[in-house]
Amino acid sequence: MPLSIKIGKHRVISREGVRAPHLFKLRSGELLLSFHIDPDMHFPRRICLRSADCGRTWRKDPPRACKEMAWGESSSGVVLAFERDTFEKKPGVFLGVHYRSEDGGKTFRGPIESVVRIDRAAGQDYPLSPKHYPEKGSVLREFYGPIPRFYRPVIARSSHRRGFTFWRYILEENGRWLCAMQGKFHGDVCQRSILAESLDQGLTWRFVSTISYEHDPSIDGNCEPALCRVLDGTLLCVMRRHGTAKKNMIQCRSLDSGRTWSGPETLPAHGVDPDLCLMSNGVLACAFGRPGTYLMFSPDGCGYAWGYRTEIGKWSSSAMMGIAEISPGTLLAAYDRRVDKFPGGGRNPKNCHIGAINIKVDKSKLTSGGIT
Repeated sequence: MPLSIKIGKHRVISREGVRAPHLFKLRSGELLLSFHIDPDMHFPRRICLRSADCGRTWRKDPPRACKEMAWGESSSGVVLAFERDTFEKKPGVFLGVHYRSEDGGKTFRGPIESVVRIDRAAGQDYPLSPKHYPEKGSVLREFYGPIPRFYRPVIARSSHRRGFTFWRYILEENGRWLCAMQGKFHGDVCQRSILAESLDQGLTWRFVSTISYEHDPSIDGNCEPALCRVLDGTLLCVMRRHGTAKKNMIQCRSLDSGRTWSGPETLPAHGVDPDLCLMSNGVLACAFGRPGTYLMFSPDGCGYAWGYRTEIGKWSSSAMMGIAEISPGTLLAAYDRRVDKFPGGGRNPKNCHIGAINIKVDKSKLTSGGIT
């Protein structure tokens, strides 16, 4: 069935933000939005905003994690908000932290320790002294800095060796929590995406399966996974696969709740950090970009066929976006925008802001304006 896609007006949410907005819709309808307030680096600070009116107005949430980039909510209203990074305690065991809400995300308590068990995971050293950073003048030097105070308690119980990271969405089904994570096994030349599960509401996690990995040093890896239970009940994971020659994103599908996955399928989309949203009208939306900021849509609600590639902006941006359905048939897309030209990450916060736009997706009308 054809889609009608209409793009609304751009608006500024925050001039404090620099890059990489992630968006999560609570069952109550409220929205949580986190984003970097520091330039692109290993340990940037993030803040979280909340909206109770479909993104028209926003207020700051009380501070939680340093890099809050993964959320999930159970059918009973338990919300888990995860710090992205984990740290190696001993081979195969990593510590992280999360925050927990038992009132549908109104209030949170934490930090609460999480234990992640991935036997083959390779911890990666992070230098504690500037003398071990990349040389001055190197483009990589800008990504290094002291580990923030927030991490000191967990590092004191583990180490400064970083492990797999939590990414975007955590799904809960009948007490089983699922999260797509990214990192490396021993011997990997680039990142892989895996599925982990928790049966105790996020306190402990164990490895379930590798979603996708390619032994190819020319790419960043199969990483930045967006996990979604789609319309036919299968699990779909869309991932970055950005490199010198392979610029298109990929997706993998599981028919058995994540125990096994299909091989990678190349998508008609490029860039980094995709986001997925299954809308109430049965349309599956995907945000992607770099260069540019785009959406594409799967009218079948499952990602078997993608189309309706829609450009929402040509500005300089990290192209890391967040999307959520704010009313039936209407998406909110949050993005970063800046005036400098640094590819992928804003360097000067004064030149950046976090913006948003509404997109109407109608499944009952012929295709109209806004399609590229």
